[in-house]
Amino acid sequence: MLAHAGLLDGRKATTHWRYLERLRTRFPAIDIDSSSLYVDDGGIVTSAGSAAGLDMLLHLVRLDFGADIANRVAQRLVIAAHRGGDQRNWSCGRCPMRPPT
Repeated sequence: MLAHAGLLDGRKATTHWRYLERLRTRFPAIDIDSSSLYVDDGGIVTSAGSAAGLDMLLHLVRLDFGADIANRVAQRLVIAAHRGGDQRNWSCGRCPMRPPT
C-alpha cells in the first residue's frame, strides 16, 4: 500500500524476500534493501514479513519508550529483545524456497 501510494519513492525500504523482485520491478523509484529485517527511513518503517514485523515493533517501542520497556514487551512475547534491522531477511540454509545468493 505504501508503494502504491508513492510514499516509498526515493526512500529505502524492504519487504519479504519472496516479494523483493516484484517490488523492485513494479516500483523502481524505491531503494530496496534486500538484506534487512526492517528498515527505518525517517518516519516510514518497513519490515520483511511477519516475524520481522515483530522486530520492527520492538524497534518502534524502543524509540518511543526506551530499551527497558521494549525488553519487557519482548519478554511478554517470548522473542529476542533485539535483532538488528540489518540481518538477512531469511535464514533457512536448506529451504527450497530460498532466494539465490
